[in-house]
Amino acid sequence: MYRKILLILPVLFVFSCAQIFRTEPAESPDIPKEAYYHYILGYEAELLGKWEDALNNYSEALKIDPSSPYIRTQISYVLLRTGKIPEAIAMTEETVKANPDYVPALMLLGELYNSQKNTDKAIRIFEKALKLDNTQADAYLFLGVLYAAEKRYSDAKEILESFLKTDPDNAMGMYYLGLINMDLEDYDKAAEYFSKVTEIRPNFDAAYLNLGVISELKGDLKQAEKHYKKSVELNPHNTIAQERLTQIYLKDKTVDKAIEQLRNMSIQEPANLDIHRRLGFLYIESKQYDRAIEEFRIVLTAKPADVQIRYYLAVTLEEVDRYKEASEELKKIIAVDPKNIGAFLHLGFIYSKEGQHTDAVKMYEEILSFEKGKPEVYVYLGVSYMQLKDYKKAEGIFSEGLGLFPNDAELNFNMAVAHEKTGRFEEMVKYLRRTIEINPEHADALNYLGYSYADKGINLEDALSLIQKALKLKPDNGYMIDSLGWVYFKMGQHEEAVKTLQKALSIVNNDPVIHEHLGDVYLSQGLNKDALDAWENALKFHEKEEGLKGRVEKKIQDLKLKIQK
Repeated sequence: MYRKILLILPVLFVFSCAQIFRTEPAESPDIPKEAYYHYILGYEAELLGKWEDALNNYSEALKIDPSSPYIRTQISYVLLRTGKIPEAIAMTEETVKANPDYVPALMLLGELYNSQKNTDKAIRIFEKALKLDNTQADAYLFLGVLYAAEKRYSDAKEILESFLKTDPDNAMGMYYLGLINMDLEDYDKAAEYFSKVTEIRPNFDAAYLNLGVISELKGDLKQAEKHYKKSVELNPHNTIAQERLTQIYLKDKTVDKAIEQLRNMSIQEPANLDIHRRLGFLYIESKQYDRAIEEFRIVLTAKPADVQIRYYLAVTLEEVDRYKEASEELKKIIAVDPKNIGAFLHLGFIYSKEGQHTDAVKMYEEILSFEKGKPEVYVYLGVSYMQLKDYKKAEGIFSEGLGLFPNDAELNFNMAVAHEKTGRFEEMVKYLRRTIEINPEHADALNYLGYSYADKGINLEDALSLIQKALKLKPDNGYMIDSLGWVYFKMGQHEEAVKTLQKALSIVNNDPVIHEHLGDVYLSQGLNKDALDAWENALKFHEKEEGLKGRVEKKIQDLKLKIQK
């Protein structure tokens, strides 16, 4: 990862050298008086970026002085600027052939070969230019970079170090030596060079970027952050530094800072869909669901066929209970991808949450029409049939699933629930014990079995042990705490039962069964008024538990008759 970061910089630099190095004439031109007028017009046009005018005037000058290597090189530069690379190479090669010692043409030809990734030719040309003129700073720099690109690190270091002996304050020479040492994993030496670069050129953002990379490699994220921030301060468009800052914040689990960094990047690159994607995921992680939805919608506006982002949009809409919108998105996914299991599953979840269990069944059955290799589909389908009180059908689905996946804990657990719903206690116990055998830390199975024993008043020590184990796995689960209170009641520990059930209600105060249990305990203690109050509270939520209303109303009626007597 880091090596890729480092290699980008020299490549960009080298490919742009034709524009960076040539800001004024390479030398005072020795041009005949008759051609000089056209040369001056050409040069002025070139400075103004009027490339066609420059080319026309230089061509007129060349007609008068056809052998001038200077004018020919000028024309080659203009051809390069206008994107006519093959023509520029051809003319420069002709110039060098006719004038093999003309250094400006050699330098341009080396740049042109390099731009075409013809590294061997470029190296030979720059080596020749340097032999002819050892003051050519650009030749040293090009050679250092090209040697390094060919992994000739020894040659690269030698040429750049010799260059720095003649020009000890050359920031580019130091910078490239820093990059080479980074590639050789000599990070201390690399940091030394980059630090010198920042002293000579305090506004050199790339040097700070690489100092940041070195600090990050050494595990010093705070120092890395400091360097990356400096790099971005100097160059707000340094996307590599911005990206590294984002990654540091993610490593450090400071999601808010990562979001802020990506938002800054998004402002600079509003059309960068990858940034919007990542922002969406980070907003989900920080539970800022509405903002995640906004980011995903931006992506889908530009790329409506992006099924993955549409899926995450749907899931996020589901998270904030915007079920209608979520369903619409999931249906769009299914329309283009009729076998998208995730979309069918979530559409089934939504139907279940909205009480549309028949529609949920259709979704899960549709999945089974093309995919029978996922045990969870059998679980969801069976549970949907139980919601419809079609226990026979549910049992059949679980049985089919267990035929394929006999060691699936959830299938065994839900088969146990189906047997409990149809009053087959021993069969229920068998499947619960099988669930626990498969997964000894299945908290729901532990609790279910423990509560079932307690409710029948049997195996109470075993029940207590099972529920306590469940609570170690889920210590704040109000329903499991209710089970513990019910065991205490059945064991005759009434005061402990009251405290435990009151704790359960502090967590789940709208569960009718917990209120009913508390009323039963109060009754056993002779606290008739408290018992009536608890049962009245249970009736407020009776719709959550089938059969509770009639049962509790009878308890209230019996107690009132007893009080009257």
